[in-house]
Amino acid sequence: MIRNSNIVITGTSRGVGYELTKKFLSNGNKVWGCSRSKSNIHKKNYFHTKIDLCKETTIKKWVKKIEKQTNKKIDILISNSSIFNRSLNSLETDSSITETIKINLLAPMIITKHISRCMIQNKKGTIIFFSSIASILEEIGTTSYASSKSALETFSEIIKNELKLFKINVSVFRILYVSTKLSNKLDKKKIINLKKKFKTNKFGTVDKIFKNIVKIFEDKKNTKNSILFDTHQNKK
Repeated sequence: MIRNSNIVITGTSRGVGYELTKKFLSNGNKVWGCSRSKSNIHKKNYFHTKIDLCKETTIKKWVKKIEKQTNKKIDILISNSSIFNRSLNSLETDSSITETIKINLLAPMIITKHISRCMIQNKKGTIIFFSSIASILEEIGTTSYASSKSALETFSEIIKNELKLFKINVSVFRILYVSTKLSNKLDKKKIINLKKKFKTNKFGTVDKIFKNIVKIFEDKKNTKNSILFDTHQNKK
């Protein structure tokens, strides 16, 4: 179990990030979260910042504040924030494409760069990225979102190799399906077909995700595969 740890989670105002934050807090951890809106979590050990992840300077200020408050002792980073604007590529606005790439890919890369430096100093840490089954669905109308998640998976694979020498675990969860406002934009028929393909009768849940995070955290030898589907691992 994860207890008495300093945890950073992006996108904590709703959905998976919100539910994970409550679970970590209930186990005696401290959580630093962020989102574009105010938080509905009012707990002693929860520290929320309202920020725009499209702005690099804002990200840096947020991370520096966390470093100061934790004395650079950060145990877990969970990159959860995402944006999904469904549109054909030929019809999507330039600003929408840019925003999607910034929030889904560039922000996680920048945050990881800064927080991993703290973990390197401490020679321990766990970094989790949330991808999406959309990265392999090839569904019409998801070009920006799916491409950003696919690129995030590649980044996670490379950064895993860079950081393993410092005893830092890195994993990306390509979540099959968890019912949220974001995932509900995907084609349900394709999701059902994927359930059959991966031989699972259940959709994902926050409990499953939480348990997998605990497994990664407790994997001191860094042996877990990088890409996970809900409760089972996908070996490439």
